[in-house]
Amino acid sequence: MSRSEELSREQLLDRQTFQLGLLDQLQDQNDPAQIAARATAALAQKLGAGRCGFASVAPDGAALQVEAEQCHGMPALLGKTHVHDVAGAEGFAALCRGEALVIEDTTLAAPARGQAPDGETRSMIVYPLLRNGSLDALLYVHEASPRTWSAQEITLVQDVAFRAREAFDRASAQAQLRTGEQRYRELFNSIDIGFCIIKVSFAEDGRPTDYLFLEVNDAFAAQSGITDAPGRWMREIAPGHEQHWFDLYGRVAKTGIPEQVELPATGLDGRWFMVNAYRIDAPELHHVAVLFSDLTGRKETERALERSREELEAAAAAADLGRYDYRPREGRLTWDDRCRALFGLSPGVPVSYEGSFLAGLHPDDRESANAAVAAALDPAGPGRFDAEYRTIGIEDGALRYVSAHGLAFFDNGAASRLIGTVQDVTKDREATAALREVSERLRLASRATNDAIWDWDLRTDRVTWNEALFAVYGHPPSEAEQTSHWWLDNIHPDDRSRVYASIHLVIDSDATDWSDEYRFRRYDASYADVLDRGYLIRDADGTPIRMVGALLDVTTRKATERLLEQEHERLVHEIEETTAERDRAEEALRQSQKMEAVGQLTGGLAHDFNNLLTGISGALEMMQLRIAQGRVTELEKYSVAAQGAVRRAAALTHRLLAFSRRQTLDPRPTDVNRLIFDVEELIRRTVGPHVEVETVGKAGLWTTLVDPNQLENAIINLCINARDAMPDGGRITIETANCTLDEREARERDLAPGEYVSVSVTDTGTGMAPDVVSRAFDPFFTTKPIGEGTGLGLSMIYGFARQSGGHVRIDTHLGAGTTMCIYLPRHMEAPDVEAEAGTGSSILEQDAPTDAGCILVVDDEPTVRMLVVEVAEDLGYDVMEAFDGQSAMRIIQTHAGIDLLITDVGLPGGMNGRQIADAALSLRPALKVLFITGYAENAVIGSGQLAPNMALVTKPFAMDSLAARIREIMD
Repeated sequence: MSRSEELSREQLLDRQTFQLGLLDQLQDQNDPAQIAARATAALAQKLGAGRCGFASVAPDGAALQVEAEQCHGMPALLGKTHVHDVAGAEGFAALCRGEALVIEDTTLAAPARGQAPDGETRSMIVYPLLRNGSLDALLYVHEASPRTWSAQEITLVQDVAFRAREAFDRASAQAQLRTGEQRYRELFNSIDIGFCIIKVSFAEDGRPTDYLFLEVNDAFAAQSGITDAPGRWMREIAPGHEQHWFDLYGRVAKTGIPEQVELPATGLDGRWFMVNAYRIDAPELHHVAVLFSDLTGRKETERALERSREELEAAAAAADLGRYDYRPREGRLTWDDRCRALFGLSPGVPVSYEGSFLAGLHPDDRESANAAVAAALDPAGPGRFDAEYRTIGIEDGALRYVSAHGLAFFDNGAASRLIGTVQDVTKDREATAALREVSERLRLASRATNDAIWDWDLRTDRVTWNEALFAVYGHPPSEAEQTSHWWLDNIHPDDRSRVYASIHLVIDSDATDWSDEYRFRRYDASYADVLDRGYLIRDADGTPIRMVGALLDVTTRKATERLLEQEHERLVHEIEETTAERDRAEEALRQSQKMEAVGQLTGGLAHDFNNLLTGISGALEMMQLRIAQGRVTELEKYSVAAQGAVRRAAALTHRLLAFSRRQTLDPRPTDVNRLIFDVEELIRRTVGPHVEVETVGKAGLWTTLVDPNQLENAIINLCINARDAMPDGGRITIETANCTLDEREARERDLAPGEYVSVSVTDTGTGMAPDVVSRAFDPFFTTKPIGEGTGLGLSMIYGFARQSGGHVRIDTHLGAGTTMCIYLPRHMEAPDVEAEAGTGSSILEQDAPTDAGCILVVDDEPTVRMLVVEVAEDLGYDVMEAFDGQSAMRIIQTHAGIDLLITDVGLPGGMNGRQIADAALSLRPALKVLFITGYAENAVIGSGQLAPNMALVTKPFAMDSLAARIREIMD
């Protein structure tokens, strides 16, 4: 494609206008220097170039003779110079080949295309003129700064080069002049737009009145519709021709300033023309050259489009439609003011897709509306946009319902435009909602009942009743207030608050149905038993607006139910008496079973306690003997031996209480290996000598968070069950292990995937049948016949394992033994280790403060009471003592200065330690309490926690520990 083909129609017109003007300047010149000067001057003015010149090339192809040059802000190159000075050394070869040199920035140009000819030039166009294949002349345009050269500018340089060359040829030979004239005429007639030269006539006052056609080109008649124009006046051809045409050409003729306009010509069949007019020849001749083209077709199209737009605007206004135009490629959204109003925006406010459309949508509709736009713009979709959404006015905050429709346009498989309309359908939707509300009310009323129907408008608190309110309950319509307060006032006082709470529980939640039974007052002041049912209606936002329901008289039914209830109570009483008798028998049986289970433990416990008591008794006797002998330095080893025996006795008691499930226990990080080895001896004594017990601890066993006493209890129970499954003797293996369960393994064991510690008890006994396995964890299930052991059950072990985050699994085969495996979650903390006896000084050895306070000690055991009193006195406290609840209460009531109450939990005389503490605290709320117990912590705290001013010490205890506890609670 040539450069001329790249130009628009307007650019072609401008190019041809310039060419004709240049030809007009050059056609009567015979001096080559003048020709070059005029050509470069015209080009420099047209391009606004810093330097423009014309140069001829010497026969050596390198030396130049600058014939003419125009400079504006750049130094001149006039005279003899070198091609390098004009085009650069690297561009010389291209010029010799006849290639134009176009460089926008010499500092960025490739070396093969050229370099800056001097320090001043940054951009250039150099056009070569060849003769007989050799460089003969060139036209150059230089700029001192980078410049992007358009196709029109490059074409102009080419045109001027040719025109200047032609003028040179014409000046050198008359034959060439005639050839140039012919070319001018051909060009004049070859252009496809109209051209004419006119002479403007003026009135005496200087007003242009007419113009004469001097010359026209071949396209003139086709463009203007005028034939035989040369030699004729315009007023003669078109008497109704508008004055603005004469004024236009008159201005150009007088001022010499070219003008380009678009004007109508009513006198020429209503045509429109785009005109370029410029003055030629001597000013006094008033000659004007006119280049023009017929715009009638385009104007008619524009007028038709404008009429369509006006009709569309009128139709949209009549239908109250807003219009939008969205161009996704440019991200540009256009709205008319009606569309803006639907989004609560003022007229003319700028809009955007995200900032206006999406921002103005109701939050619940934003995602669906955006998805509908995306679907409409999808080339694979239907290309239509149909959606209904709600808007929240950006400026006014008003809620509106909008119906939107649109059509998408696509270009090369991509969406380029979405245009359409929007309409406010708020009133329609509100009317629909109101109609739906009425329909819903009627439907719900029919659902409720045919009795006393009520309709409660929650917005106005207005309640309307049907005639059944009078027919069934006797309330005259004129006396029944139509409010919810009247209804509530007629509900029985004992039922009123409950009914009010139940109905408002439904109203204030997201529920819809309500029902309740209560007593409703009749007009005669008697009460009817009623069943009231209501159904709640909410608006689109979920706000409750109305409740419809019915009041059903169920007095007869309730009377029947009360008779049935009385009969039921009588039967229940008889059943309870029968059941109580049965329960007493079963309790006696269970007690026998429990005593049998305890008896199975007493042998081993008695053996250990006898050993411990022997150690304690012997140590005390030896201490008395050594004191009598004066050998007091040997007392410490006996004291240490006695204390050790006491600690072991406490541990045995602790296990016994845990086994009987009578003590409050806490989970702690536990080393299960240590636990099973500690309990091993107790298990051996429990299962008897005919059963071999083997304990296998996994090396590197993980820690688990578990209640160690409960775990001991579970292992003992499993071992007793294992023993019972081996009546002829056998082997029990207690084993620990680490295991990691994946998803499948965890699912099989009903656990979460992860790391676990397992404790398994395996026996070589009779095994379990499948039906026994399926019920093994059921509460109170046992396979033992009455009188042959408790069976102990596995439900306690199952519950303990589940509460600890683990599980119990049974693996058994009839005749091949059973493995009971407890899984417990791994815990990352180190296990608790019992603190060793401190080597520091005892609190009792420290100096006691004076006037530390007053303590009341209550214990029925004289020895314990004596020890506690002495410890308290050694700590510097004033101490009073009592042996039962009554004596303790007399002291508390008569002595106001008691700071701390230390009491045993189990006391004779009708008041236990907790009851004493509660009674004392009612008199002295600031009193502090320290409980001493050797039995069950639950007896003190129940299922809750001790108050901040209470503490607990469990028997047996070291005197130093008691002293520390007293100091702790008193501080």
